Amino acid sequence: MNSSGQILHGSQDGVEILCYKGDIRHTLCVALDRYLQTLMDKKDLKGFVVDLTQAESVDSTNLGILARLARVMQKEGLPKVTLISDQPDINELLEAVGFDRVFDIVETREGALAKLSEIPVTTSGDVKTTQLLLEAHRALMALNEANRVQFQDVVKAFETALED
Repeated sequence: MNSSGQILHGSQDGVEILCYKGDIRHTLCVALDRYLQTLMDKKDLKGFVVDLTQAESVDSTNLGILARLARVMQKEGLPKVTLISDQPDINELLEAVGFDRVFDIVETREGALAKLSEIPVTTSGDVKTTQLLLEAHRALMALNEANRVQFQDVVKAFETALED
């Protein structure tokens, strides 16, 4: 498998689809965040599916972005985001950060996926990236006490970096 990560996107009957491939690291977070911001402005959004079956790993920043997405969907009264993962190590990670409480996690996808396009990697200034890293980790901390303890030092480091 190709270890450099990419995130593909598509839409099917009002349901947005993300497909993670390879090693999903914070270098993809700016592009993903921008893409999700545009989707959240859509009035006809019916749901969200994130396919992790081709992901090799997902870092904490991208998990935090997914946690933020789950919270937004909940606030808007939309269905829980569905995560598709058939990989024991990723499933263990999802459960460890409490995703089993805020997402519907399934092992297989029903039907074929719509045509997907890659979300192009974009960069932004260091401050914007650091702010996004901070927000993502705060979202993870908000899920449960174990995450709060695990990520509090990371959040403090990002807060300090933004103060400088």
